[in-house]
Amino acid sequence: MTKHKLGVCVPYRNRELHMHEFIPKVGKYLKEQGIDFQMYFCHQVDDKLFNRGATKNIAAKHAFEDGCDYIVWHDIDMIPEEGCDYSYPEKAPRHIATKISQMDYQLKYHEYFGGAVLFTKEQVEATNGYSNGYWDWGMEDDDLFWRCHKEGLTNVSNLAVYETNQKYAHFNGEDAYIEIPFSRETRGLTARSHTLSVLVRSFHKLDKNKIFLIGDRDNKYIEYPILRQPGYDYGISFNNSRALSMTFWNTFHNHNYMWVKRYDNYWSWVTVVIDAEKKESHFYLNGSEVDSKGGYGSPSPLKFTGKLKPYGTKPIYLGTTPSLPDGSSNKFFKGDIAKVYGWNRALSPEEVANLHNDVPLDGNVIDIDFNNPYTDFISNNIEVREETNFTIPNSIIPHRVDGRMRCLPHKDEGIVNGKFAKGDTTAKNEERYVLQMQQDKINYKEDGIKQVQYEFVGEEKFTPWAKMINIKL
Repeated sequence: MTKHKLGVCVPYRNRELHMHEFIPKVGKYLKEQGIDFQMYFCHQVDDKLFNRGATKNIAAKHAFEDGCDYIVWHDIDMIPEEGCDYSYPEKAPRHIATKISQMDYQLKYHEYFGGAVLFTKEQVEATNGYSNGYWDWGMEDDDLFWRCHKEGLTNVSNLAVYETNQKYAHFNGEDAYIEIPFSRETRGLTARSHTLSVLVRSFHKLDKNKIFLIGDRDNKYIEYPILRQPGYDYGISFNNSRALSMTFWNTFHNHNYMWVKRYDNYWSWVTVVIDAEKKESHFYLNGSEVDSKGGYGSPSPLKFTGKLKPYGTKPIYLGTTPSLPDGSSNKFFKGDIAKVYGWNRALSPEEVANLHNDVPLDGNVIDIDFNNPYTDFISNNIEVREETNFTIPNSIIPHRVDGRMRCLPHKDEGIVNGKFAKGDTTAKNEERYVLQMQQDKINYKEDGIKQVQYEFVGEEKFTPWAKMINIKL
């Protein structure tokens, strides 16, 4: 059996108390696992803004030069408690800081890839490590996650892959929509217990509205109508913060809202279940109920008060709402819809989880599948297209193990009261990640560990297995 050596690579500046706790406690944890390791603290000693990505790259370069064949990029304020697997991550990078005390031992957010991540030397070479372009606080971990995704090193799975072709309606975002007329079967549908489900693929309308950024002072949420019953609009939307959402009202015009993070250009099976007797609403993505503890959506179920608002004889619209005036930048949805179903009852969680295989007939009052020749709707400027190898992907997440970590106390540098604590510098990082890296405008092969430039100032040895590398950028 091959014996692997681990390089523990830690970015460092002004965290002396943390370092004195980190070295003995993390060292003890690794020794108990029987892991051969060496710690590398990369200390940025200049007066520039701190660059965590670059210092992590430099620590990793020294680790590989010293003969380590895999590394863990580790925050200095994370102390492993139990379940943290530091062994060689042979198949893919492994995220181990998944249950952290700072978040009541929950995941920080759905795609969180910080705290402690393990990479082999080959995986570092494939992703080119961290970007060197993020200064001060934020987004360098997200950038690394996206590099892993681009290299096929994330945990990608599918709800379904269909052997048959799938036809779908394409909505151009300008004037295309479908009207499902009022019928005896749909009378009072959304005023009592019901379920609505849509298989949809959404696109941003960047020519009309910007992607929502936390650091943008002029930011505003824009909701694009996927499904609407107009008035006080009931419906399902895609918004510019890259989320799917649902909204409904009671008879006192109290608003209820639920959401789940979802990138554009992904087929998504979105299901709304409202139980009028229990006064609960449930929101599902790909058959799984939204879970705020997973860090990617609002709490579900949501308790509501009062009776559901009735909509009389109003039709249901797909791709638009007459509630918005003509010319509104979000009056029309841009994307594709393959299936739309409705039931006059609240489906069970088991029924929702299996919708991609079996559509229940009991209570089914809306049944639109563009593969079927029978359709009961009115369309305007809809283009019917067809897709082979039709796939419904689940959300992209890192490969993880359930590792519990205690966070050492420090000032919160992230989002405080809805704003970035570090202000403009984090806002610039957010723009770089969302608007450049995720939009394929940055070639990560030319920005990373292979390109990092620095001045070596000196080296300090703390123990036989821990040393500090002083550098200037």
